[in-house]
Amino acid sequence: MKIIRVMSFFVSIIVTAVLLTGCATRIPGTGTPAEVDVRALDTGRYSFRAPELPRLVDRTAQLRIEAARLAGSVLSPYSVDPAYAVGASAEAHTDIGSVTDYLYEATVPVLSAHGFILGFSTGSADTVMPLRRADYGTHKHEGLTVTVLRFPDRAAAFAAAGEMDAADFAADRENVAVAIPEYPGAAAHWRPSVPTMGTTLARGDFVVTVLADSRTTDSDRLVRMTQRYLDAELPELDRFAPTPLDRLDTLQQDPDRVLVRTLHASPYIPSPDGQGEVVYTLWGYSNYVLDQGSRLPVLQRTGVDRVAVTPNVLLFRTRDADAARQFVRDSPGLGDPASHRPVDPPEKVPGSVCIRDRTAASAAEFRCFVSYGRYAALLLGQRLWETQQRTAAQYALLAGSS
Repeated sequence: MKIIRVMSFFVSIIVTAVLLTGCATRIPGTGTPAEVDVRALDTGRYSFRAPELPRLVDRTAQLRIEAARLAGSVLSPYSVDPAYAVGASAEAHTDIGSVTDYLYEATVPVLSAHGFILGFSTGSADTVMPLRRADYGTHKHEGLTVTVLRFPDRAAAFAAAGEMDAADFAADRENVAVAIPEYPGAAAHWRPSVPTMGTTLARGDFVVTVLADSRTTDSDRLVRMTQRYLDAELPELDRFAPTPLDRLDTLQQDPDRVLVRTLHASPYIPSPDGQGEVVYTLWGYSNYVLDQGSRLPVLQRTGVDRVAVTPNVLLFRTRDADAARQFVRDSPGLGDPASHRPVDPPEKVPGSVCIRDRTAASAAEFRCFVSYGRYAALLLGQRLWETQQRTAAQYALLAGSS
């Protein structure tokens, strides 16, 4: 089974950011929030009026919203085995072309023939993997990569699963079929000289594919890895209620009003565009986190249940105001302390924290954290003064939305 991980700009920027947002290192500048006159804050040209959602979104945007819903029911391998603490990437699929970032190209005709609708992929391992292209079968790491694809009905999913496995199996004459004892309906195969095993299984309207990758050519271990993941994932998928195709236009981009509390440069929130403008559950968002072993405990400890994602702002809905302040205290020090340092937070913004990381992409060199009420925000920027102004505007927006 061949998988190529191609990261979009959104994913690469966000993954870079979350590397630095999750350990319990205290940074100077935190404090007890106090009510301030937001009109006195230096917000520059940034408005702190709540942005407006689009009245209508097109079919592609509807599929992106539905894919974000599905992401909440696709478990990161880390949540099944804490040894796989390093996320590799995640991607929503609203077109067949993007699926080939993860699956063999020979599956494209199969997906097309059986009415592929959308999907979601995630993966993690026990060591750092390349963000733009992950190498499998290298004997250098152990982990799992998972893709869940939706089809029009059970019959289409069942037929697609069989044909997908057959196409992948035929790609290399060294492939050998492998039985998955707990899942007799699953089709799996491997090459005895390569420490990977691909498994394909139909489940309701969905096809689940799992690529298990190990350091040794031990098929029994690969089978156990796969079975353990399926034991956890399939009940999650069974609980997911897919939106009927004729009801996709009823999906709301921001049902919990988290995006409208997120700072935007424009008075209008764009439709979901592949670089964000969607809201994830905790488990959906966790698929995008690189340093899952350090980051997710902070998210769980502070009760995060929704995350609004835009290209340069993340807004986290936590359990309560105390948890949001804890999030800001615990987040900035994640990562190598030698790679980043504290910088001045915006003036008069209670409890805000800013850092600079010269190893990050320029668009995320400066990161500021701020909270108000039960919401905590992470703002990414290229210039400190501008990131400070945006952080002040984000605080004012949250204060005005409370």
